[in-house]
Amino acid sequence: MNKKEISREVNYKGFSKIFTVEIEQLPPFNEKTMDKAKYKETEEALILIAEGKLENQKFEWIFAIEQDLQK
Repeated sequence: MNKKEISREVNYKGFSKIFTVEIEQLPPFNEKTMDKAKYKETEEALILIAEGKLENQKFEWIFAIEQDLQK
């Protein structure tokens, strides 16, 4: 199974960093065991969770830069 991920480059006050977060993968769709609409909804939720993790990493990084700049 191919792993999927989200990557974003962030620039802040002259600093630059690329953040990458893996998206949790569902098993392959099986119409005998799952509803297609629910499967799609779950896929979208997993993408949102990964985006949230990426945002958290970004904010932690920015916070660390701000702390260093205040020293």
